[in-house]
Amino acid sequence: MNENNGIPLYYQLKEIIKEKINNGVWGVDDRIPNEIDLAKQYNLSRSTVRQAILTLVREGALYRKQGRGTFVAKPKLDADFINFYFPQDLGTQHKLIRNKEMECLPSINELLEIQSDQKVYELFRIRLFNEEPAALEKSYITSDLVPNFENNNFEGRLYDLLSDEYGIDIVKAENYIEPIILEEYEASKLEVQPMTPALKLTRLGKDMTNQPVVFTESIIRGDRCRIYLKSR
Repeated sequence: MNENNGIPLYYQLKEIIKEKINNGVWGVDDRIPNEIDLAKQYNLSRSTVRQAILTLVREGALYRKQGRGTFVAKPKLDADFINFYFPQDLGTQHKLIRNKEMECLPSINELLEIQSDQKVYELFRIRLFNEEPAALEKSYITSDLVPNFENNNFEGRLYDLLSDEYGIDIVKAENYIEPIILEEYEASKLEVQPMTPALKLTRLGKDMTNQPVVFTESIIRGDRCRIYLKSR
């Protein structure tokens, strides 16, 4: 847990719990440690732990049984979906929150199909539509592919940066979209009220050889997006 990176502790704990679920440390219907044990393990207050757990319950990752504890919920079913993009007339401006090189999380490691000892860059930004906060974007890309990545300008589209600076063209992507409710930290960054409806878009971008290159998770304000379907 890092108290100095500007990210609330409950949000950091939420991400840790999600990572353990994604990695199979806790399987479907497994009971996770109680609030007291989690508070001791991560040196947090019970209120901080409770906030993280309740957020995951609202997102559908966990469920609670009265008097028995908190359990891992069944994952949501995948379905065929559409390609997803942001219209250019909304602008491509981003505001950087954090960019750092880090040890690859096991779930990201699997998605990017890289070795467990390889590092990745985590790029965390706010996407602006006409200078208004509209989406939170967190992207992961293997460090070996983008030397000196931290020296770049991150105000524009990541895919354009990869193409222009590193000759990496993202030509296909796997997209998943699900409705969520914004919790306090996300809402504050997007300048809306907590519990506001939003969409979570996860995208795995691949190059011409079908090799995964970049994984991005975007949380988009519900009042600043809509889904467009076009049949052939």
